[in-house]
Amino acid sequence: MRQIVVGRFAEVILTKMKDLDLFHLINLRHTFRIDTLCKQHALADLESVQPVSILSYAFDHHLEFGKLRRDWKMSMDEDYIGMFLIKHRHRSDIKYFQDLLVDTPKHCRHKFDMAFRELCLSRADRGLLETIEKWPVPEFPLRGDQLIKELGLPKGPLVSRYFTMGKTRWKENQYSMDKEEVVSYLKGEYEKWKS
Repeated sequence: MRQIVVGRFAEVILTKMKDLDLFHLINLRHTFRIDTLCKQHALADLESVQPVSILSYAFDHHLEFGKLRRDWKMSMDEDYIGMFLIKHRHRSDIKYFQDLLVDTPKHCRHKFDMAFRELCLSRADRGLLETIEKWPVPEFPLRGDQLIKELGLPKGPLVSRYFTMGKTRWKENQYSMDKEEVVSYLKGEYEKWKS
């Protein structure tokens, strides 16, 4: 089935399978969207893209895809790619993906890279792919322990709240704020909250 999805005759074969009521034999449900899959098939870089990337376009919701993933015994990587594409496929702005990458923990960035590459290949958007691949990922200049020390915060939920607030402001400022600027902003916000 995975080979059919990226094959030249995907639309013809899938339509015939649906007409013959064969979908249930391979655990495809009535929500499987052949039209959407075929439209994406026409746009994709089929030489490079994984079948799961094209397949994910046939689903409107990650729960539908999750059922198929279990039925077809897809790998964890295929699951991650499919879920990533379903969640982010309607986005194309660079800043959105930069923020997403910055928020991805370092030990998970290889997963982001893999899924983002598939997203770009599935819509033949090599420009976006190259832009993000060449972008030097900045690191947020403040750690939680530094935040506790600088603001005098008690350990607990306030640390998370102000850490998130500082990181959001840093991202809004195109990742250009240094540690002192972030701390200064957060001190002002904390003073407002205390009064």
